[in-house]
Amino acid sequence: MSGTHDRSLHITPGHILAICGLMGVLLLHACAKEAVVQYRNVPALTPGTRAEMNTPGFWIGRHASPDTPVMTGAQIESFNAAVRQTTRAVYDLTGFSATRSGTNLRSSLKRMLESIASRNYVTRDGQPVGRETLGTVEHLMALDAIPETVSVHWAYVVMPCDQRLLPVEEPYYKSTTDIAIDRLQNNALDLATPLVVLHASTDGKWLYAICPYSEGWVKAESVALCPREEMQRYEAWDDFVVATAGKADLYDDPFRTRHHTSVHMGVRLPLLQEADRDTVQVLIPVRTDGGWCVFDAAYASAAQVHRGYLPCTPRTAITQAFRLLNTPYGWGGMYGEQDCSRFVQEIFACMGILMPRNSGSQAKVGRLAASFGRDDPAERRREALVSATGGLTTLQFPGHIMLYLGEIDGEPYAIHDLYAYTEPVRDGDDVLVPVSRVAVTSLAIGEGTQKGSLLMRLVNVREIAPYAMKE
Repeated sequence: MSGTHDRSLHITPGHILAICGLMGVLLLHACAKEAVVQYRNVPALTPGTRAEMNTPGFWIGRHASPDTPVMTGAQIESFNAAVRQTTRAVYDLTGFSATRSGTNLRSSLKRMLESIASRNYVTRDGQPVGRETLGTVEHLMALDAIPETVSVHWAYVVMPCDQRLLPVEEPYYKSTTDIAIDRLQNNALDLATPLVVLHASTDGKWLYAICPYSEGWVKAESVALCPREEMQRYEAWDDFVVATAGKADLYDDPFRTRHHTSVHMGVRLPLLQEADRDTVQVLIPVRTDGGWCVFDAAYASAAQVHRGYLPCTPRTAITQAFRLLNTPYGWGGMYGEQDCSRFVQEIFACMGILMPRNSGSQAKVGRLAASFGRDDPAERRREALVSATGGLTTLQFPGHIMLYLGEIDGEPYAIHDLYAYTEPVRDGDDVLVPVSRVAVTSLAIGEGTQKGSLLMRLVNVREIAPYAMKE
């Protein structure tokens, strides 16, 4: 990049249309009867949803107090501390010790390999992932090279990259009819994501690293090593912007003509200066030829970022959620998109609120408003949602999470990144209907199917608000 700004940090060496539909033929998953095979188009509106519901203003206008702050900055800091403690799924990397147990790391990596070996995955061309393939992968993982005590190296992501469960790019699928979901995809990491690096593959092309929300293998070329002291300074930068567009573009020049990369909603970057009314100058990590990190200036549109975090209000959450409306579904961040939990994570990141990476951990965050057992009737579930705060309430069942919007004539609605839902068809069979995008839906969809409606599958309802640690 061009000349480094005076406030740049200089360091020295030292240490998923993401899912392109559902491929045409859709199969019913785990049906007691013979699976129904049908060609189905992606619906423009899901059942029970009207066109006017696809705007944030519709839901903001129905909200009793959309601009009432739910948490102050100090309360959010306490909330985030509680998230770290209760979920154990959000990490402060600057606080990591300089060494970790190599024995534990080796065992963890071996368990992952064994778990994948037991699942009978196939490759893109339908070939089984057998012992020969996994033997090659195990060699790449260099398990025997892991010492008893591992030295930690701090680093930054310098270009968007995938985080994988194994050090291979090739996707593994459950079957040749399920190629929308790459089972090795663990997460997608944005520019400026901090890392601690623990291990390298035999060929040096992959690094095993922990980021604030997950761990796995990343391409070494996407990473630049950085002393912890420099990371602490970068992470603690007081004046910053947060990306508020679905994807905020970064440029190498102040005229915004030489594109550098883009970052997802919720990414925080140190602010150097407001170059003019339309452009801001930010600080980003850059990789040197030797693989080390320096920090340099980049430029973003002022319309795609916000100075400081957005206020923690229902209006903010609803507005940010709808900025992602109709964006494609991407399992684990495939194709640079987001899945259900990443969708929720990005919304709350705009307000400075930490959310874990997966839906199960997210279901532990916030004040518990209601929980349901399998036999709880629909009436009790609807009643529990009447007092829920639209925009700041999450709805979760195993494997999925949604953002509650409000109710229409007693029927609750949510916005969520939805892969598909089921509809009943003849003779008691069900059919899978693709959505594959962020959509507004009634919780009644799925009613009459073997799985049941979204409403009847709910397990947890939580409000993103100050809460007691014991919850």
